[in-house]
Amino acid sequence: MIIDLDSPTEAIYKAYVDSNDDEERTYLGASIIGEECESKLWYGFRWAMTPEQFDGRMLRLFQTGHHEEARMIDDLRRASLEVWDRDSDTGEQFGVSDVGGYFRGHADGFLVGVIEAPTTPHLFEAKTHNTKSFAKLKAEGVCKAKPLHYAQMQVYMHLMSLTRVLSRCPQGHRRSAR
Repeated sequence: MIIDLDSPTEAIYKAYVDSNDDEERTYLGASIIGEECESKLWYGFRWAMTPEQFDGRMLRLFQTGHHEEARMIDDLRRASLEVWDRDSDTGEQFGVSDVGGYFRGHADGFLVGVIEAPTTPHLFEAKTHNTKSFAKLKAEGVCKAKPLHYAQMQVYMHLMSLTRVLSRCPQGHRRSAR
């Protein structure tokens, strides 16, 4: 098989696009609920605008995030934290649903054994960042630097009756927040 593309990188990105089988959501997702523009949320939910199409580079970055999430969970277990990353009934990530199923999301997991509150279950959300994004996150905090991530975590905490979250970055910095 010969691929007529300008570079191996372009071929890799094309392969990600060609193998992408993500289906359009029929619900409003927790990962976008913090979007500042309510009209964008409404139009997207009602399919009144063209769904966002991700290029191969972005699809590959999403895959990198999935790989890092598994690595972070392994690291947390090595540090003797108790990690629940799959629902024992379904084998899938823990899901939340509200408004008759029209609002949904999937949490990365739960932790027990966090030093600041060792017996309190924490929501766990794994997010990867490039250097610039991570510097902004450290300087401004999650709420200001990543409002979509902040809103997503707040929704999960509310719907799962949790009071704490631990969001860990691959660089090793962690923050336990109330």
